[in-house]
Amino acid sequence: MSEVDEFISNFNQDEKMLLSWGKLVCQKIRDELKLINKDNILKIEPCFRVKDLSSLIEKAFYRFKGYKNPYKDITDKVGVRFVVLLTDDIEHIKVIIQNSPLWSFSEDRDFEKEKADKPYLFDYQSVHYIVKNLDEIKGENGVIIPSGTPCEIQIRTLLQHAYAEVSHDSVYKCKAIPSSDIKRRMARTIALMESTDELFLAAKNELNKSNEVIEKWAELSRILFSKIDVNYDTLKKDKILYHILNLYYESLTEQLFKSYSSYLEKNTDYEEYFKGKIKSESLSGSYIKKSAAIIFCLFMADKRFQIFKERWPFSEADLNEITSIVGK
Repeated sequence: MSEVDEFISNFNQDEKMLLSWGKLVCQKIRDELKLINKDNILKIEPCFRVKDLSSLIEKAFYRFKGYKNPYKDITDKVGVRFVVLLTDDIEHIKVIIQNSPLWSFSEDRDFEKEKADKPYLFDYQSVHYIVKNLDEIKGENGVIIPSGTPCEIQIRTLLQHAYAEVSHDSVYKCKAIPSSDIKRRMARTIALMESTDELFLAAKNELNKSNEVIEKWAELSRILFSKIDVNYDTLKKDKILYHILNLYYESLTEQLFKSYSSYLEKNTDYEEYFKGKIKSESLSGSYIKKSAAIIFCLFMADKRFQIFKERWPFSEADLNEITSIVGK
C-alpha cells in the first residue's frame, strides 16, 4: 500500500470519530459561552467540519510541508469555526479554550501577535488553536475518540471572515499565481478592515460608557420613585424615563448624582409632599405621573432649573406644572 493510499485508508476509518470530536468541541465552547451570557457574541452559526480529503492529500504530499508522518502531523483534519462581531469578543472564546479541563491546547496563530511582530504586513487574520483531548472520550453514537486527537479551532470577526471567504474563493483556489497588484489590493482590504474594526470598537466603548451613566441614573430614579408610588413596577421598561435622561445626559455629572441620591433623605418632607402632588390634579400629564422620570424632573427643576427648562421636550403646560410643585 502506498503512503497516499495508507493516508486515505486512515482518514476513511477516522472520519466519523473526527466529526464526533469536532461536534463535541463546538458544543462545549457554546455551552460555556451560554453560562457567562456571552452566546450573543456569535454572529454566524458555529460550524464544525472534517477537511476535504483531496485538500488533505494535497497538503500532506504536494505542498512540500516536510511532514515526517503526514497523517499524524496534520492537526486540522477536523476544525471548528466561531465568528464574532468585533475583535474584543474573541477574548471570551480564548479564555474558554485555555481553561477547559477537557483538552490541552496550543495557540497556532494569533493575528494580534503577528501584527506586533510584523507591523508593516497586512495579511489573513484569524486566531487558531489546536486542542487535544486529555483522555479517551465516548462521543456521539458510542464513537470512541482516542486521547490526543487534534481539533483546530478558528476564531474570527465578521470582517475577518468576509476577507477569508473572498480571498479563499478568489485567490487561494485560483490556479493562476496572483500578481503583485492583486496581493497589494488584498493587503489594502486588510488595512481597511483593521481601521473599521478600531472605529467600531471606539464607538462601542463610548456607547457602553454612556449607557452605564444612563442606567445608573435610571436605577436610582426607579428606587426613589418606588418610595412615592409603591405600585410602580421597577422591572418594567420605563421608556419615558430613558427618553428624559438622554435629553439631559450632558448634565448627569457625578457630583449631581450624589445630590440626587440624598435628595429625599435630606428633604424629609418631600416624599409625602411629592406623593400628594403626583396623585392630585397638580399634574395633568398621565404619561409623566406613571414614570419614574417625574422624580428626576422634580429634582432637576429644583436644582438645575434653567437647564431643565431649556431642554424640556414636552408641552409648556406640563413644564409649568412640574416647576410649580418645587416653587419655581
